[in-house]
Amino acid sequence: MTKDYSAEQTLIRLAQAGDGEAFTRLVERYNRQIYNIGLRMLGNPEDAADMTQDVWLKIYRYLANFRGDSAFSTWLYRIAVNCCRDYLRLSYRTRELPFSGFGEEDESEAVFEIADRSAGPEELYLHREGRDELLGWVAQLSPQFRIVLVLREICGLSYQEIAAAVEISLGTVKSRLARARAALVEKITASREQSAAADSHMDSEDERGRSDGLR
Repeated sequence: MTKDYSAEQTLIRLAQAGDGEAFTRLVERYNRQIYNIGLRMLGNPEDAADMTQDVWLKIYRYLANFRGDSAFSTWLYRIAVNCCRDYLRLSYRTRELPFSGFGEEDESEAVFEIADRSAGPEELYLHREGRDELLGWVAQLSPQFRIVLVLREICGLSYQEIAAAVEISLGTVKSRLARARAALVEKITASREQSAAADSHMDSEDERGRSDGLR
């Protein structure tokens, strides 16, 4: 861990001095995480790719200003979160919907937005067959709940790192994660009940068909 941290600090210093190869190695370290944040927050690969490029342009432009007061990853994720906020604000404005950002605003609003896509259970995240369904559910979360879930479950950030990246309190991080997970569990339960009802109906139809065949 210490060795990796030291190596990253060396890359940062070299990149700040204008070393293009060092900057490229920093991009390689974090590009996938930044893209995944964009993909889960914005919902499509094109916007995620554009957002990722914007993030790296900002980092390249302001890298000389990075003084190490926080971890480089925290600084980088904060830029990514702000870029997502800008993209979402523009998207909501286009749809003439209100967007309040990710800050310490009223927590009383609904966790889920209206969406066309179906949702899937949280615990299926680790199973390939349920991943797409789960991500469909995550995409329905309101942005301020979605961002903390994405940073925690997909990027693996600690509560403290999320608080720093999103610029909210530790308590708000914990509250939003709890509410987001509760919303997913609610969807899990509804989906299972619906599947069980559908299976029961099919079994009844099959049994009725067999009975008719014996007459």
